[in-house]
Amino acid sequence: MWGRKAFDILSSYRNPYNIVAFGDNDSDKIGKVFCGKPIWDIDTLERDKQIDLIIVAASGVKIMEIKKQLEKLVSIPIFVYQDIRNQLFWPRISIDISGFCNAKCKWCVTGRKNLMQVLQDRSYMSFAEFCEIYSHLYKNGIIGKSTEIMLYSWGEPLLNKDYVQIVEFLAEQEQKFSVSTNASTLQLVQRKDAYKNCCSFVFSMPGFSEESYARIHGFQFNKIRENIVKINDNLKEHGFVGNGSISFHVYQFNHAEIADARNFSEDLGLSFDPYYPYFNGNSMMEDFLEGRMDDIALNEAKKELHLAHVDDLLKKRPKEYKCFLENIISIDCKGDLVLCCAADSELIDYSWGSVFQISSFEDMKAKREEMLQCHSCQKCRKLGMDYWLGNNPSYLRN
Repeated sequence: MWGRKAFDILSSYRNPYNIVAFGDNDSDKIGKVFCGKPIWDIDTLERDKQIDLIIVAASGVKIMEIKKQLEKLVSIPIFVYQDIRNQLFWPRISIDISGFCNAKCKWCVTGRKNLMQVLQDRSYMSFAEFCEIYSHLYKNGIIGKSTEIMLYSWGEPLLNKDYVQIVEFLAEQEQKFSVSTNASTLQLVQRKDAYKNCCSFVFSMPGFSEESYARIHGFQFNKIRENIVKINDNLKEHGFVGNGSISFHVYQFNHAEIADARNFSEDLGLSFDPYYPYFNGNSMMEDFLEGRMDDIALNEAKKELHLAHVDDLLKKRPKEYKCFLENIISIDCKGDLVLCCAADSELIDYSWGSVFQISSFEDMKAKREEMLQCHSCQKCRKLGMDYWLGNNPSYLRN
């Protein structure tokens, strides 16, 4: 399984990596063919002087054992599959195809601006712009077919009028992608296999009643419920075999709605994922942790969000903790690199220039390393925001 997985990943990579053979200790396999390539033993491997590198593709239990064995026998550079994959192209990349969101979530930076009627840029990424960015990333070896393109970040993707074109283009390209939506807008695809490479489709819900929706998103609950049913049917009818789910935000005021939401989710064949929401946007999270949040907002947060666990959680952060967002590249609707999926435009280190200035995987890796050393990232690590984001507990009550 691991050998085939590594083969599929490397075969989809456009740069000239030539897979010569597989290696194995099992004498019954030596000399046979796997994925169109011969299976070698150690002696054959030692004799062949054209090999540039070996990739160990195995489970975590065996991988270091095999690597140590090979290091004693050959002088060829040896890589572990999980490491080499990240050195070939980015595993996940967020492209925010919509520059705005229409929800009025109190504990999200963009939602709060909508709630306060702050004038915001309502631009989106056109189909032509998306294709240009995709082509640039793919041709320069920054992404491969197995890279997951997340069609969202701060914006609501279905507000983009070219959403259907973008999804159907990705199907044509055999490209892996994912979507997260509040289901306030209905867009249905026509291409039969449009969602065949969609690995994840998430419906985000702040409750399961008109009262909860009025309190958080500001949408009509019955309309959202109808849209979820229609979109879910559209997914199933157009090739979707990925993980469809409802991400249910558990607030202090909507516990009684969880059972109904779960039943609704299961009736549609969707996974049910209830979790405790937090402050969505590092600038707001900073204000909370550093004591700058105004008293009215703070008191309201304490009444609506589950925050009692946060102090103890932050104390558990390991000194060398690495945030899961370090390995996700984020691109906004204008085609600029931005700090990460949790960073909002209020941060001083938010924007890092056009993605078209990055011409290779090596460039992207160097830029990402530079970004991770910025003031905002240092503060994120110091305050433990990265640990909060990655380890916030799920809702576990029966």
